[in-house]
Amino acid sequence: MKRTTWLVLSATGLALWLPACAQKSDIEAVQASQKEILAKLDKLAEGVAKIQAPAQAAQRPQADPAKVWEIPVANSMVRGPKNAPVTIVEFSDFQ
Repeated sequence: MKRTTWLVLSATGLALWLPACAQKSDIEAVQASQKEILAKLDKLAEGVAKIQAPAQAAQRPQADPAKVWEIPVANSMVRGPKNAPVTIVEFSDFQ
């Protein structure tokens, strides 16, 4: 009777202990793969930051709305007075 009880308790303990070990190794495997994924994501984030940094630094300068551009019209065809305060110049190419 004592042997049977001891055998049942041993078998029950072993049955409870083995799945716990398997779950622990599964958890460790998931954690290891998660660390790999996070490392890859960090590398990708660094690459994106390197790509975006020059693009932000090379932004086009803002146009100055008060700037006056002198455009020589020379002997071009003009409509209206030659001393007008505003001149609109149109360039077109007919081919």
